[in-house]
Amino acid sequence: MALGIPHTFYTLYTDPIFLFKNWRSMINTFAEFFKTAPKRLVDDYANMDDFLDDLIPRIHHWSEDLAEREYYTGDYPWREVRDDDFFEESVLYFFKDENEFLFSINGNVQNGQWRALESNKILIEKNAMQHSDSELYNMLFMNDEFMILDKPGDQRSLGKSKYLVLVREHKMRHLDWRSIMSKLSEDHKKGFGTIIFGIMAIAVLLTLYFFWRSRI
Repeated sequence: MALGIPHTFYTLYTDPIFLFKNWRSMINTFAEFFKTAPKRLVDDYANMDDFLDDLIPRIHHWSEDLAEREYYTGDYPWREVRDDDFFEESVLYFFKDENEFLFSINGNVQNGQWRALESNKILIEKNAMQHSDSELYNMLFMNDEFMILDKPGDQRSLGKSKYLVLVREHKMRHLDWRSIMSKLSEDHKKGFGTIIFGIMAIAVLLTLYFFWRSRI
């Protein structure tokens, strides 16, 4: 009978000899876990919002937060990604030091301000001529390549996308939204796999150590 992963770790701790008798079964258990994990294929979704509705709950706990400014501030811009195949504009966001904000559409730049709030929300103010436009976003996920936000309220009922998706422009300049979403999903899966196998390696080393101690 296949061994469940939680049961496997418990048995490793309480019965070190188990490791030597069942190592093949343990490897098969982890291999089966990754093989049967649900695959999130972008082509299975009608749009980027639906894909992120499924993915965000799985990855949000790996996110950095807005207090860690080194992840999103500086001279390298963030490029806006949309799932409109006819969207060809270059829309860039610069979160500069001293809370300066630059917004570029095809090289036409507006300046403004940004401010991170303690509730992991970000306020973005764009200045255009005499008009000032302020928008509030919730931070849902961020690392050194992706920033995914949403605005309070039902944006879909207003005919707008639910999510604002930004990627590092110098890393994903020519990728379309499907390729970008695939990369986000695959990066998460690889990171989760590394953690699982790392835990497994630590468990094995601890088991060998306690087994060695028990023989002294």
